[in-house]
Amino acid sequence: MLEFAILVFFVAVYGIVRLLSTVISRSGSWHHPYAQLALLYDGRVESRGRAATPLVCFHHRGAQVRVGLAPQSHAQVAPFPRTRVVIRFRESIPFRLELAPWPRQAPAQPPKGTRRVVIEHPSFGHYVVYANDREMARDFLRPLTWASIDRLHELVQEGGMLMSVSPERLLVQLDRDLGVGVELLAGAVQETLSLHDALIAAVDKRSNQGVVIVEGANDGSSRLDPVVCKVCGEPITEGMVMVCETCETPHHRDCWTYVGGCSIYGCQGKKARSERAPATRV
Repeated sequence: MLEFAILVFFVAVYGIVRLLSTVISRSGSWHHPYAQLALLYDGRVESRGRAATPLVCFHHRGAQVRVGLAPQSHAQVAPFPRTRVVIRFRESIPFRLELAPWPRQAPAQPPKGTRRVVIEHPSFGHYVVYANDREMARDFLRPLTWASIDRLHELVQEGGMLMSVSPERLLVQLDRDLGVGVELLAGAVQETLSLHDALIAAVDKRSNQGVVIVEGANDGSSRLDPVVCKVCGEPITEGMVMVCETCETPHHRDCWTYVGGCSIYGCQGKKARSERAPATRV
């Protein structure tokens, strides 16, 4: 009987401890800067366990924002904390970009479909930029955008940042634990939100300028110049061209399937007709 009473006592104590741990974790009191950030943006704190830093989630202009430390990789020789701000777009965009400071080790090969971009701005000399649409990259990387990028870079050691844009999301990674202070964490988030707004404005500007029109190929003739896919930025020189029936924008078949429809921001076309890829000029 005594043993049973002792067992019940320890089970009750364990249950109370677990309950308190859950309440404290959800309130963010173990990670005060993250709790303050959630309050600042009317978001929520998602616990990843008592020993791990949490995630802060909120919405900005229809996009979902997540802030937290990147998972540690076992392949890293000397793991170090990396703060990530990830913004998932409300709708996919036809743009890819990678930007990193010169001292950062470059990837073995640039992201698929991207090419080096040269920007006429004093800050450009400190960074390497790849994009699938050079004109859209130049519209995005305006002076105010460079100012935000420079301020983010100032938060870490030289070369300790990365910005990546895919059709689904914008990612900013900073090689430092910014959760030690709410000012640092909130500053990085605010600059990333500014980058998001500038990016969407650039995409809207380019989309409103018109799209590439693919003439009907019912007469069996081939075009002399290949069209360019707006998803990967590569010419469509073989196979079939998928042309959006809504806005007439051409895509690789694989790129159309990958995006799940038209890549033009705001089009939302889901139907396409197939045409033979144009012949290249000899």
